[in-house]
Formats: sequence, C-alpha cells, structure tokens
Amino acid sequence: MNIKNEMASDSSFEASEKTVDLNGDAISLAMTKSNSVDESNNKEPVYYSGWKLAIIQFSLNLSIFVIAMDTSIVSAPLETISEHFQKYSLSSWILSAYSLSAAMGCTLWSRVSVKLGKKMSIIVALLGFELGSLITALSTSMYMLIVGRVIQGSFGSGLIAVSFIISSTLVPEEKRAFLLSLLSISFSVGSVTPILGGALSEAYSGGWRLCFYINLPIGIIAFLLFNTVYEDPDSNSLFDVTKKVFKVHKYEYRKIFNALKSKKTYVRLLIECIISFDLINFILVTTGFILFLLAITFAGGFEANWHWYDANCIVFLVLGPILLLSGVFYDCYLYFKVVDFLKAKYGNTIDFPSDSIIGPLMTEKLFLNSKVFAANFIACLTAITTGCQSVYVIQYFQLLFNYSPLDASVNFLPSMLSTSSFVFFSGIIISKTGYLRPLLILGACLTLLGNGLLTILSDTSNEAEKLIFVFLGGIGFGFSAQSSMLSTQRQLDPKDPRYKMDFVSITGCNAFAKQVGMCIGSVFATMIFNTSVINKIRSDFPEYSYLKPDSLIAFRRHNFDGRHSPFSKMLSKSIQNVFYFATGVSVLSIFLCFFVSRKGIMTKKAMLKLKEQKANDTELGFVEDKELAE
Repeated sequence: MNIKNEMASDSSFEASEKTVDLNGDAISLAMTKSNSVDESNNKEPVYYSGWKLAIIQFSLNLSIFVIAMDTSIVSAPLETISEHFQKYSLSSWILSAYSLSAAMGCTLWSRVSVKLGKKMSIIVALLGFELGSLITALSTSMYMLIVGRVIQGSFGSGLIAVSFIISSTLVPEEKRAFLLSLLSISFSVGSVTPILGGALSEAYSGGWRLCFYINLPIGIIAFLLFNTVYEDPDSNSLFDVTKKVFKVHKYEYRKIFNALKSKKTYVRLLIECIISFDLINFILVTTGFILFLLAITFAGGFEANWHWYDANCIVFLVLGPILLLSGVFYDCYLYFKVVDFLKAKYGNTIDFPSDSIIGPLMTEKLFLNSKVFAANFIACLTAITTGCQSVYVIQYFQLLFNYSPLDASVNFLPSMLSTSSFVFFSGIIISKTGYLRPLLILGACLTLLGNGLLTILSDTSNEAEKLIFVFLGGIGFGFSAQSSMLSTQRQLDPKDPRYKMDFVSITGCNAFAKQVGMCIGSVFATMIFNTSVINKIRSDFPEYSYLKPDSLIAFRRHNFDGRHSPFSKMLSKSIQNVFYFATGVSVLSIFLCFFVSRKGIMTKKAMLKLKEQKANDTELGFVEDKELAE
C-alpha cells in the first residue's frame, strides 16, 4: 500500500513519497529536501535591521557617493587642470586612467572580499582610495595626477564591487532591490557633482584641488561608521590586524626571514595567486583590454605612428581582443584543470584553499548561460551610452555655447536627476512586483529614445529641447542599473556547492560590466569626436589641418567666435556623431532583451504566502504521519 504526499516545491520540499508496507515489520518514510546544499552554503545568513542596518547602509551609500563624485567631479574642471599643467594632450587620461583601473579592479576585488572578508576589504579599499585622493590633490605634474587617479580607480572599484556584495547580503531577497536602489541613487547623486567641480574651479586658480581634498572627510566618516557597526565573522578587525603586524615586527622577524629563504613560501604564494586570485585570467583580460583601448585612444590620427593603418595600431587592435578572449577561455575551460594539476603536484606538501572558496574570476556561467550573459551585456551597453553622455553633453554646452564649467554642469543636471529618480522608482517597482525583464526592456527602449533625441541637438536647439532631450537621455540607465544585477543573481542555484563563489563572482562581474561600459563609452566617444574633427578640418578648413583637436578647442575657448560660426557647426556635427554611435549601441541592447530570463525576484508578499504554505504542509505532514503510526 502506497500513500503519496506531495510537498511544496521551490524553496520548500520536493515531491516525496512515503511508502508504508503494512505486511512488514517496519514503516519506511523517505523524504528529501530540495535545498540541501554544501555545508559551507548551509549556514543561516545573518540579516540586519533597525538602526544597525540604517548605519551600515548609510556608510555604504557614502562610499558609493564619494566614488561617483570623484568619477564625475573632474568633468567640469578638465580644461582648467590641463591648462594649469600645460598638458592638453593628456587631458583625456584624467578620466581614462581612473575608469581603466576601476574597470580592471572590479572582478579582482570580488575575490579579495572572499580572502580578506567583506569588512576588511571595504576598509582597505576605502583607505587606499583616500591615499590616491591625497596624491591627486597634491599633484605637481600631470603625470603625478594620473598616477593618483590610477590608485583612486584601483581601490575605488573595490568600494563599488564589495559595497554591492555587502548590500545584497544585509537583508532577505525580497528587500534586496530597495537597498540596491539606494546605492544606485547615491551613485547618481554623486554624478551630479560636476556642478561642484565647476564652482570650485571657478572660485580661484587652484580650486580644482579641492575636488580631490573633499574626498578625505567623506571617506573618514564612512570608514568610522562602517567599521563600528558592521560585523563580519570572516574578517579580522582593524585592531587585530594592527596588533598582529606589530607582534610580527617585534617577535617573529626570524620566522619571516627564514620563510623568505624557503622555496616552499614562494610556491605557496604562486599557488595562492593562481588559484585564489585567478591571476592568469586577470593578467590576460587586463592586458588585452588596455591594449585595445590604447589603440582606440590613439588611432584618431593625432598621435605620430598611431593611425588605423599603422603597424602599432593594428598589433594592439588584434592582440588586445586575442588576450581578452584567451582570459575568458582559460576561466571557462582550463582553470579547474590547472587547479587539479597543482593539487596533484603539491597537494602533499602545501595546504590548498577549500573547494568552497575557490573558483575563476569569470565563472563559466557568465558566458555559457545566455541569460546571465545577456543581462550583463545590456548593463555594459547602457553604461557605454551613459559614458558618451557624461562627457559630450557637457562638452556640447561648453564648446557650442561657451558656457563656463559651472553653467555647463548645471545644464547637465536634468540627466543626473532623471537617472537617480528612475533608479529609485525602478527599485520600488521591483520590490512590489518582483519583475526584472520588463524593466530591462523598458530601460533599453528609453535608452534608444534618449540617445536618438540627443542626435538632434545642434547649435540651433532651443532651451526646451536641451532640457527635455538631456532629461530623457538619463532615464534608460535608471531602469537597467539594478535590474540587470538582480537578473544575473537569480540565475544561480542555491543548491550548487559553488553558489557562494558564483554569487560573489557574478555580482562583481556585473559591476565590472558597468565600469567597462563607462570606460568604453568615454574612450570611443573621444575617438569618434577627435576623428570627426580632424576629418572635417581637412575637408572644410585645410589651412588649419596642422592643428590637433585639443589645440583647436583650447584656442576656441579663448577666442569664441559665436555658436553659429563654421567652427561651431563643425563641432556640433562631431558631437552628433558621438550620439549616433550611442544610438546604434542602444539598438543592440534591445535585441539582447529577448534573451533575458523571465525570472523575477521573491516579493515580500510572495514570501509570506510561501511561509504560510510551508507551515500548512508541515502541519498536514505531521497529521498524516500520526494517522499512519496509529
């Protein structure tokens, strides 16, 4: 005699069969639980609420705000800084040095958070970013400033990646969208700071340095709040780490000296780099990406021996993507083979990291799962269009209308307001409905509309057109920012033993996709603008063909000849070409929406309903078991 008791599925119990043999001496009851996972993943998550949650989230918001502010605040005083150091040809690297280093660091910091713990990772990233800000503010040359920007980007990417990872684990899934929307709003509000940069640069000749000094007090406040309240069992406190450093320095220097002479130490270090930090992928991807963008940056024809048809440019354009694809291939197909080889060779002499905390930086799920790949690609493409807008909407007002940095930033404000408001609005929609795919589709369509309207802007546009078109240009990113991240996270299976590492990897790679998109957008936009200017000068003003774009723009800033002049119309057409490129990118993002998963997130209402169903099923199972026993 068989009695079947079908239990609730999806985060409850799988259908299981209770077999009762009345002719035998025993009763066999078999029940399996669907969410049985690896022991490391079976720990109950620790959630925060009340004032602790508010303080932790506020400190993370401050961290994201200071990063966004540092990214955008230099847009307005860019020409002032270049004029101060007399290095107009290096002005684009004030932005590119930061965005390149930030993009490359996103995936690596997700792994650092696993080794150091999330709390210590945030602290190290914040202190490193403060150091970079101080170096940048004290710069005595353009090269020193660029080095400071690289340090800022390297550690700033850690703040972004780990902040989103922490915020995703502070509360249950049904409340996650709201917290992520708060982080995205902080990023959007921080992006409004070109106004502050313009005001500071106009205040006095060295006012641009305050754009970097202002990071110091904000970062210190965020550090104190976060370090005081947030508790992470996987991290040592800053006090414990300091005590260990001094103890090692005072008592254990002989052990350190002996370890430095041992071959085993360097083998262990190499294995740690290859396995825990996936250094092979990081080197391949970073080198390939930088080579490709360097070629794009210099291929505009205004650097000697760097034309599209020159050998230097061709080598970089070919070698860059090859290295990039090699890094992806390594992580998808070779990483675990290398791990097995090293374990077979050194497993008896060296302790290897646990299987639950190792994995590639770019898990195969990022590329072999079409739904994850599509959502990340949409995030990247939307960020590309945002990168184009963040540079050339401001340049539109400065170059065509001779606005000051402050006035140009004020006119860019509608874009930032639309982005921040719709980020928050989309977070509310996700929390209430659980929908992700419809928001991605809506965001892609609005991105296409916004960039298409920006192509209409010209030297004859009126104030209403400027306001409306710039406002609509920022809406698309507001809908796509967090829906893309949540969509990728929802594709992971909590039953997978690699769930914890894949969650960290996918969250970090989504931040990486956005940072890469912003970087590609600014670099490609600059290349398109410069190439357009050079071609138009050669065809319409051959007598000035010896001038470089940055020299021409610097000359025009001091000798403005009106917004309807031939030079102005030439610049207008060049800026329009940038937005034509952004419009084409937007079309591709709409196509990718067809491959995005239909899965949504668990809403609060659905979670309560599921708990009630589980309680009822448990009670029903108890009653049936009692009846069978009788």
